[in-house]
Amino acid sequence: MPASRAVPSVVGVAALLLITSSAPASSADPEPPPGSRATAATTPAPPLQASDLAGTWSGVASHAGETSPFALRLDPRGDGKVDVHVSIPAIHLDDQPLGARPLAIEGDVVRLGSWELRLDRGTGTLTGVVPEGLAPLYALPLRLRRGERLASPPRPGPGGTEVAPLWATDVKSPVWAGVTFADGLVYAGTDGGVLHALEASTGRTLWTFAAGGALRSPATVAGDTVYVPADDGVLYALGARSGKERWRQRVNSSPVVRLPFDDPKSRYDRAGSGVVVAGEILYLGTHDGHVLALDRSTGRKRWSFAADDSVLAAPSLDAGRLYFGSYGGHVYALDAGAGTLLWKHDTRRPVVSTPAVARGKVLVGSRSYDFLALDAKTGVPAWTRYLWFSWVESSPTVHGAVAYVGSSDAARVYAFDVDSGRTVWETDVHGWAWGRPTATADRVFVGTSSSPGYLVGHQAAALALERATGRVVWREVVSPAGTGTYGFTGQPAVGAGLVFFGGLDGKVRAYNGSRADVSPGTGTATGSPGRTSP
Repeated sequence: MPASRAVPSVVGVAALLLITSSAPASSADPEPPPGSRATAATTPAPPLQASDLAGTWSGVASHAGETSPFALRLDPRGDGKVDVHVSIPAIHLDDQPLGARPLAIEGDVVRLGSWELRLDRGTGTLTGVVPEGLAPLYALPLRLRRGERLASPPRPGPGGTEVAPLWATDVKSPVWAGVTFADGLVYAGTDGGVLHALEASTGRTLWTFAAGGALRSPATVAGDTVYVPADDGVLYALGARSGKERWRQRVNSSPVVRLPFDDPKSRYDRAGSGVVVAGEILYLGTHDGHVLALDRSTGRKRWSFAADDSVLAAPSLDAGRLYFGSYGGHVYALDAGAGTLLWKHDTRRPVVSTPAVARGKVLVGSRSYDFLALDAKTGVPAWTRYLWFSWVESSPTVHGAVAYVGSSDAARVYAFDVDSGRTVWETDVHGWAWGRPTATADRVFVGTSSSPGYLVGHQAAALALERATGRVVWREVVSPAGTGTYGFTGQPAVGAGLVFFGGLDGKVRAYNGSRADVSPGTGTATGSPGRTSP
């Protein structure tokens, strides 16, 4: 999937569906004020007119005891249609036009296309549910009142010191999956199918290896071997210092086909599973919907488990159990030795990330907008946090008793208490935080991405947050080079006092990762050899 293709956002897709979804109206009408029924019986109200809808309706959507601001601006036209605008502060949408929609009125029922609302003129409320296009799983009650235009809360910049990299090496093709650090080297796989091994201190290229397909999975290093799956459906085992091939094994039944984001049938399956190493066994998920256990020395298959759909992120291994999610919307727990099912939990929407296992819980997000903590032994939910109007594409990272996870259209990084689900902090990072955050004793490193012409003025940046508070310590904002997604979509890596980011501009960058010293670096992107700061 080339980075140059135009990319409709998750919200952009939902906005197209907003009025055409078939979400039902709220089943319960608001109770009219005392005396209104008698008055209505003696003096029938005139039929509802389009002009009765004109103006701004603001209020809240509700879910699980929480609310989120929501507003509509309706402008009736003379041709039987209504111009509709929506404001959703949770995802930074402000009076976003959705186009003209056919208007139908039957009594107090208002239909904008197939979206059904109910107007109670006695209480001045417009009620219904948020359409499925914006809330894909739950029927969120919506209660709005006519009023002034919903004022979006101020959105200050992310803050932090503007920095430049210590070095930046051009690897000539987008790096979607993030980078890996091990033994003084940084490994970066590209969309062009080349794995690069770079010296961490300088960015100089030590070796390259050309696979048979795009590298959308992060490399895994164990001992003197690096393992990387490619979109040709093959897992490669290479010498970590030499790049020489040791063996290869077909793990997907056929080459992986990823539809571009602007294709109506796209599944937004931008990533693939990496490899987990445990003793003499390798575990990984496949695009054709399996989790495999392979012999570490030869790649020979030990067992295979069939999931309900693609497994697009690496499994997690803990206490002899393997945990993973599927595009089919399930989280699975397997016996790691036998590959047999222990339990599975239905999230009802795709899971495209790696679960984190900590303190007896399996932490994972899905495209239902839920971030879940499941009991590791049973799969029963311990708590759930709803990230309003935002897919959870990011894999969580746990440090101590806190889980750190990014979000898509919410453009935030969250810190949640693992035991209770309490929000420790949340930070607006001004871009899609799809990659897994990397946490150290003092920092949380995360990359963000965006797309030119997106509905919201997002940025793409490499960021360092203060782990205790979420405050942005430093950032480097990058500019788009074309019309497609740009920025950083994978997990950063840390090592040797540095933090490394792989970008969709084809550059691998190194920054100072220490707490006390933030070096401005040289800001110069180089090829091989890399350039160090003075």
